[in-house]
Amino acid sequence: MAKPLAFTPPTPPDTAASDELDDLVDALHDSGLLRAFAGAARSYPSLLKILLDGVDGDSLRSLIALAGALRDLDPEDSERVAAGIRQARQESYTAATRAPEGPIKLAKRLFDPNTRRGISAALAALAAVGGALREGKK
Repeated sequence: MAKPLAFTPPTPPDTAASDELDDLVDALHDSGLLRAFAGAARSYPSLLKILLDGVDGDSLRSLIALAGALRDLDPEDSERVAAGIRQARQESYTAATRAPEGPIKLAKRLFDPNTRRGISAALAALAAVGGALREGKK
């Protein structure tokens, strides 16, 4: 189960609820979100129709199943994976824009522990998905 975030926003001592509401409305107005929310509220019936036309029972069940997988994620692990994906995006773009490496240089990469760790993680993920697919075919 995901760990809850331990952040509680500080509340200034002598503020009334109406002052905080005014601050919220000002912040929404300044960011442009107030206009977006107002437009969405005005077009609610047409937005709801578009949403319901695009969603069927199987899609909804799939979405719920995928969302259930998210509840087990640890925020620190997720941040580490996200940082790795950001770095992979940058390095893959750099590698794609220069001349391709030869087979010997590619083979030398296998001596890098991070390369082997990445390959191992990818193979473990593929094995888990493959095992889950096989279990569904009875």
